[in-house]
Amino acid sequence: MAGATQNQKEPRQRYARGEGAKLRVDLLEAAAELMATHESIEAISLRAVARRAGVSPTAVYRHFDDHLDLLAQAVDYCWTNFRDAMQQGKDSSADPFVAFRNTGLNYIEFAMRHRGQYRVIFANRLDLGLKPNTSAVEAFDILVDLIAQVLEANADDRVAFDVAIQAHTWIHGIVDLVGGNPAMPWPDTETMLDGLGESLRLIPAPSAICHTEVSSV
Repeated sequence: MAGATQNQKEPRQRYARGEGAKLRVDLLEAAAELMATHESIEAISLRAVARRAGVSPTAVYRHFDDHLDLLAQAVDYCWTNFRDAMQQGKDSSADPFVAFRNTGLNYIEFAMRHRGQYRVIFANRLDLGLKPNTSAVEAFDILVDLIAQVLEANADDRVAFDVAIQAHTWIHGIVDLVGGNPAMPWPDTETMLDGLGESLRLIPAPSAICHTEVSSV
């Protein structure tokens, strides 16, 4: 629409009765987008979120008490979506090595597809005075649990928490470098993730592979 600003969507058609949950998600996503680009709480007012979502400010008040409530729920929304992506990877296979790889791929895909949400949960500088987010803790616990299973399968006595910190740092580095410098001729993300698995010994150990082959005879 001519004259619309970059931070303003065209006026939306009203949702039908009973579809308020969809509008709430639109508002949370609009708030997350603004949080990803602004470092001032004051710059992310209810009116600014409403303008971004293409609705009236009155519509926002139907779902949130004030703009701090909206921002807090937007942070939770981003963490929950990230946790769900991790959980889907974990649930994708009973094989811990496959599940770990799929979880890493889901991590990267989420970060690349939802850049604003990813910045909110890992790079946001807004101090909302929030307690540790439950979904954030659960997301990391998924990674720790998967790595614990991988280490057990390899008879590896390393501490799962410590290895999970290394894996998380490595995957975040892939996301940060590829997302921040897309013009660079990076290897594809699957290749880089497999390099992580090899370097951190999170792939089947030769002894485990031999044992599986013997057992299958």
